[in-house]
Amino acid sequence: MQASTDLETIVDLTPEQALQGERIELTLPDGTVVEVRTPPMAGDGWRLRLAGVTPRGGDHFLQLRVRTEEGLRIDGLRVLFQLALHPADAALGCSAVVPTLAGPVRLRVPARSSSGRLLRLRGRGLEFGRERGDQFVELRIVIPEQLSEAEEALYRRLQQLAGEADPPA
Repeated sequence: MQASTDLETIVDLTPEQALQGERIELTLPDGTVVEVRTPPMAGDGWRLRLAGVTPRGGDHFLQLRVRTEEGLRIDGLRVLFQLALHPADAALGCSAVVPTLAGPVRLRVPARSSSGRLLRLRGRGLEFGRERGDQFVELRIVIPEQLSEAEEALYRRLQQLAGEADPPA
């Protein structure tokens, strides 16, 4: 008896295709053609399971990828974007241009923002009937790979100041 083998296929969808649902024809390794319809309002990263369709009775998974060229990820009516920030911009606040489905917009990043913080752009998501989603911008603080001597000295001074602010244990 041979063990069943699961397979996986990545399926790229446009935001519109994900919103409406899309008919997909998938050709399996044995030549069998399977027709699948993605659910409406599908999102990036969703996995759809086609049970028992592989030649040995395994499952075939469809990994949905719903992204735009600008790096926007779609999840239902929501639009997600990761914004890379320099530590100084996150600490002091800044203004950044971020892509949206309707074109770039300027976003104000509040001072003292941490990695993982979500900022909402109300009404900048997908529209379905009378519903309209939001866009969320997730902040990611990124340290440059190369630091100048001056930058490294400033980080060392920040480290010293943070150590002085910590109460003794």
